[in-house]
Amino acid sequence: MVHTNINFSMLWLRAVISLLILAFPLVANAADRINVFACEPEWASLVEQIGGDRITVFSATHAKQDPHHIRARPSLIAKIRKADLLICSGADLEAGWLPVLLRKANARIQPGENGFLMAADFVPVLGVPVFLDRSLGDLHPDGNPHVHLNPHNLLLVADEVTKRLVNADDNNEIYYLNRLTDFSSRLRRAINKWEEEFERFKGVSIITHHKSFEYLINWLQLT
Repeated sequence: MVHTNINFSMLWLRAVISLLILAFPLVANAADRINVFACEPEWASLVEQIGGDRITVFSATHAKQDPHHIRARPSLIAKIRKADLLICSGADLEAGWLPVLLRKANARIQPGENGFLMAADFVPVLGVPVFLDRSLGDLHPDGNPHVHLNPHNLLLVADEVTKRLVNADDNNEIYYLNRLTDFSSRLRRAINKWEEEFERFKGVSIITHHKSFEYLINWLQLT
């Protein structure tokens, strides 16, 4: 009887150890994910396309918010402190709140580091003023920051996102490169389709109340 109890105890111990061994990789995988802080949802979505299940993404804003006017809330500070990669539009779009967050952030996502990515730094920026004058209204001194409205720019930013993810996690380089290839292929097909559909609108005059759509207008050759 004693011998049976010992065997039962050993079996129980082995089962517990096996469960722990199985559980630890799951915990490690979650802990090893790259934490991404995106200033706008378009960049959160783009990074997810490349990073897949190797990253965790948080967006500081949603589609119904104006990213010019966001408050540096304590909840955002808590999120950005954990970030390995920061991606924003740049060109001063987030000038009213991002500097406050960066003062509380870790060293990995400061300007000049691998984790600091401003999309406008990697695309042809439109609307850079020759001179600044208040009489000209709301101007961005570094140009129009709404670069995502030309999908060709998304291809350029996706390339840079991939480089940053590989630098931060080179063990998964092939994974990121494969996802970049897939995303770029799908987006190029979509761009071709959109351009065909809008061909008949080339040269059409439109009116906008703000220059947010400058990239879209330029891409589709509207006037």
